[in-house]
Amino acid sequence: MMATLAELQSERERLKALEERRLLADELAATLESREVQAALQAGRAEMQRAIAELPDRLLEAVDGETEESRIHYRLSDACIDWLREQGQSLQGLEDLPESVAGPLVRAMRPRDLLTVSQWADRHRFMESGTNVPGQWRTDRAPYLREIMDSLSEHSPVRQVTFQKAAGVGGTEVLYNWVGYIMHHLGNKDTLLVVPTLELRNRSLNPRLRKTFKETPVLSELVTDQKRNRANRDDLVEYGAQARIIKAGANSPDSLRSDHLPYVIADEIDAFPWDLGQEGDPLSLIRNRQRTFSRAKTYLVSTPTVEHESHIASSYATSDQRQYHVPCPHCGHRHPLEWRNFQYRLAPGATREDPNAEIAATWMECPACGEAIEEHHKPDMLAAGHWIPQRPGIKAHRGYHLNALYAPVGLGPRWADLARDWRQAQNDTAKLKAFTNTHLGEVWTEQGDGIEDISLITRLEDVDPAALQTLVTTAGVDVQQDRLESTIAQWGAGEEAWVIDHVIIPGDTLTPEPWDQLEPLLRDYGVQFVAVDAGYNTGAVQSWVQPRAWAFATKGLAGLSRPLIEDERKRRQRLRYRRKKGAPVEPIGVDEGKALIYSRIKREQPGPGYIHWVDSPAFDDEYFAQVAAEKLVRKRKRGRDLHEWVATRPRNEALDCLILALVALRLSGRDTQAPSGDGEPDQQEDRADEPGPKPQRPARKRRGGFATNW
Repeated sequence: MMATLAELQSERERLKALEERRLLADELAATLESREVQAALQAGRAEMQRAIAELPDRLLEAVDGETEESRIHYRLSDACIDWLREQGQSLQGLEDLPESVAGPLVRAMRPRDLLTVSQWADRHRFMESGTNVPGQWRTDRAPYLREIMDSLSEHSPVRQVTFQKAAGVGGTEVLYNWVGYIMHHLGNKDTLLVVPTLELRNRSLNPRLRKTFKETPVLSELVTDQKRNRANRDDLVEYGAQARIIKAGANSPDSLRSDHLPYVIADEIDAFPWDLGQEGDPLSLIRNRQRTFSRAKTYLVSTPTVEHESHIASSYATSDQRQYHVPCPHCGHRHPLEWRNFQYRLAPGATREDPNAEIAATWMECPACGEAIEEHHKPDMLAAGHWIPQRPGIKAHRGYHLNALYAPVGLGPRWADLARDWRQAQNDTAKLKAFTNTHLGEVWTEQGDGIEDISLITRLEDVDPAALQTLVTTAGVDVQQDRLESTIAQWGAGEEAWVIDHVIIPGDTLTPEPWDQLEPLLRDYGVQFVAVDAGYNTGAVQSWVQPRAWAFATKGLAGLSRPLIEDERKRRQRLRYRRKKGAPVEPIGVDEGKALIYSRIKREQPGPGYIHWVDSPAFDDEYFAQVAAEKLVRKRKRGRDLHEWVATRPRNEALDCLILALVALRLSGRDTQAPSGDGEPDQQEDRADEPGPKPQRPARKRRGGFATNW
């Protein structure tokens, strides 16, 4: 017989009443009488007072003999953690303290797990897209990353980690693991995350961060990707108890002007500029944000670029320089995997002249026993590997270098891929440079004809410029965003040069202030002709040059076949046309100018074409490094030999100014005798109808120790 609706409702209410009665009985059983509570509190208070009284002596004992701040901190942290753990065990052992009271107290006193970054990633990080192995992160797949990540852990004494790497070996994933560790495990550390440009931040970094937050459950609970959420903007992520991730671009000084914060992550730092105008080096600006934190941490990661222009290589050079040593599967000898030990064999019938020939086999040759190490040995070797520092005396700054030979099987290029890319790069310098940077993780060194800056400082001469019997004084001015740089030179017969001084006028060149200082400076040095580079801020250069017949606006043009200045006949034709349109801009062949200056620097005997440097504080190591900042290199491109000038360091203003001083002389027509041995055509006769003073030598008067012509 089916129950009626009323009967079913009555049965439901009866069952609910039974459940409520059971819950009440459980609560009554767990309830303590007032006297029991008072006794428990007294027992717990007495035990805690005893332990607290002993704590100062225990902390002092933990740091006895320590003087280094970070070690003191970590010893105090360890002592407190041990004390809390022991107190929990002590409270649980008290007879007068019931479990209903002791249990919550012990759980509240239990210290947080001292997780490392790799342990956090293995527990919590998930990757669902953009990887060959979706799912939970496993550091065992790339074991060489474990120590790198753990050096960034909160309780690690390491202050800076530099990772100079090949592409695709996991350096960027370390970045995201550390971000997740900071957000979820620490929860209260402000972090500055810097990429090369603001555009790259919006196009690449922000989507990757959003993907990481979405795919990792413990992070998705901390942030929201709702478009209306003002706390998760393009430049900022707020999470936890007022903690922030500030996202900046190295090309924007404003984005680097954050509040002081303890943690900094800088990705692909070799794409960072070396100078942000009047602001200076972006890495220095970043370091300034951490000054107030004695336990600050920094992670720098990048593939390297060109020698002397690589931020990551410069940072790695100041670290303890660690390499990952793996054991030989045959003899056990530990060694780093280096390209010089890499071997390959072509398929039968293939010729070495064919860059696309099939690779039949690849292996590493053990430097100890000479046995072949196959690629299938790599997983076991990586698991047994260890990072070994080359400079173990450095403790707070760890540097790691890794090439693509270490890439885990299935997660990076195969050894056969590396052999193929190496062969295809042999006839193309650009490809060889890319291989060196992205596969070997090493800086590219340009090989070519240049000069050594170290020897140039020995060329300084103790000469009174006022006593020089020279024919004309010129200056070359290079225009930068935040300064004017000028080299002053006096010229004798055959273009023998005495370089007098190199002067920097600071100031925004879009404003009149530095330009107002330029003419008085040139007058003090007796400059008769000046060439000003109009490649930057052309309008300001032309405005300054136009009312001054002794000044020339110039623009450098590349090309080994382009002459330093135009043929006189061609120049006259151009000037007749250009005069109708304002101040002309003189085209100059900068490649010939560099070749000419360097050939004259290499001359050993004074005379026509020789360059003297008058002893002056301006001519220091940095100045001569800028003079020697270019090399003429031979490059292979599509099987053809090409020559071009390449910079070997970021700044070369001193060289540019010296070339411009010579250009001013040539454009003036005041010295018509070309030095022998340069292979240059003689200059045209003096031009009375061209801008500048007349050809006759002017009367000279003294002003500030230098001849003037004003």
